[in-house]
Amino acid sequence: SIAIDDHDNVSPTAGAFWVNFDITLPAITCDHISVDVEDRLGSRIFDIQKNVEKIPLDKEGVEAAILPDEIHIKAPDGHVTLKELQDVVANPDIFKRTNDTVNLEADKFMEWVQSHEWSLVSFRVDWCPWCQMLVPIWKSSAVILANRDVPVPLATVECTKHMDLCKEAGVTAFPTIKLYHWGKHVAPDYKGKRTVNDIVHFAETAADQKASSEKAGVNVSDTHRSDVGCTVVGHLFVHKVPGRIQLSLKSDTHTFNREAVNFTHQVHHLSFNDIPETEEEMEAIMLDHEIQDKVSRWLSQTFTSHTKHTMHEHYLKVVEYEYKNRGFGWANADRIYEHSISSHSYATDNHLPAIKFHYDLSPLQVSVEHKSRPWFSFVTMVCALVGGAWSIMSVVNDVATSSGLGKMFVDAKTLRASS
Repeated sequence: SIAIDDHDNVSPTAGAFWVNFDITLPAITCDHISVDVEDRLGSRIFDIQKNVEKIPLDKEGVEAAILPDEIHIKAPDGHVTLKELQDVVANPDIFKRTNDTVNLEADKFMEWVQSHEWSLVSFRVDWCPWCQMLVPIWKSSAVILANRDVPVPLATVECTKHMDLCKEAGVTAFPTIKLYHWGKHVAPDYKGKRTVNDIVHFAETAADQKASSEKAGVNVSDTHRSDVGCTVVGHLFVHKVPGRIQLSLKSDTHTFNREAVNFTHQVHHLSFNDIPETEEEMEAIMLDHEIQDKVSRWLSQTFTSHTKHTMHEHYLKVVEYEYKNRGFGWANADRIYEHSISSHSYATDNHLPAIKFHYDLSPLQVSVEHKSRPWFSFVTMVCALVGGAWSIMSVVNDVATSSGLGKMFVDAKTLRASS
């Protein structure tokens, strides 16, 4: 039966439900992926971290090590003294010189990083404001490291000229600072503060940084970073009103390379359900394949970005189903939410590419009631079958007798017996 949905009038969690998702992005690293939610009530939540897990993937789609947020060794305050900074600032020629840091060309990159035990490389573009702010800090850090006789040279790659090298290095945001050890990239990319104090300390503790990454299970034997994709999995608490879930790139200290952003994605699972009272109840629902086959019909479908700057949008119409008297074999989920899917993609020149899931709830509710038949209905059905068969056989016998066919069969049988 179909009726107006009045579930929110009696539910203890009225007006809200969970969205469960499992999405793989094979060409976007986990560094800057943001999970955002907006709805018609005006709620806007960006870069949700709670109940969301981002799993790095290598080129083969195999899960890589998940790094802790604070993997870099924090620089103590005052590691670079005020006098050292004053000496740098007092010499304006430092910011005009070009010999303190190395500007690497693409054909010299591998030779240069392999010729140094430790090196720091900044990948930048001229038009990026964050890159422009980093220039004096980068030069000052190089001078102080040289004055301290720290054998960690600093270099710069201009991605405007060498975009292929930057893509190969996995650079999607500017500036990106990478540590190299004899030409091998020491993951992850630098995530500390862009201050002279922090960069100098990071360079001086390069060996400790490498040991920390190896302890976390990071692959430090490749020239470029080994993780190239990301699987985003989790669940969100959202209002039961039309809204949007979005996967995008966000950072307060980077500019993104639109040419390198590829939001090709595979949706393994996406579903809606009422908020469970316990984790055990949630787990039972998620492991019930009969329910999951109904509530998520994505079937690991892949949506490919065939052109640059491709935006992907999915429109979901959510309908609530109420099940009554279902019997055995089901988890404790008397209500499930099925949804239809309509997807399209297009090239955008005004915004960064993203993935958007627009959901809208139907005001109608489908009620499905399972009714079992009493035991005597089976006996009645068997008797009806037997009676029907007997009646048909009687009709056939009467027809054969009245038409003489029966006598012909008897005469043929008698003739064969006498011969």
